[in-house]
Amino acid sequence: MCAETINETINVCKYVGSARKSSNVEGDVILQDIKPDILNSINADGTVCIYKKEIMDGKLKIEGCINAYIIYLADDEQTLVRSLNTSL
Repeated sequence: MCAETINETINVCKYVGSARKSSNVEGDVILQDIKPDILNSINADGTVCIYKKEIMDGKLKIEGCINAYIIYLADDEQTLVRSLNTSL
């Protein structure tokens, strides 16, 4: 019995494309009633957490949140500088 083999290269990974896009994410931070109001923000820093990525019809859908750390000037006579951890 004779067996014939064929050596053929298969391309498994195919480059589709790449792009960069910047987006602004805005949200309201609602302070509890026991915290003083914000007069001015001093510094804001955030970490992006992505829960789900989905590609549909050439578009990328991302679900997640931004964990933010905010240092602000408070409307308070006792302590002028306060900080806040929140999730947007």
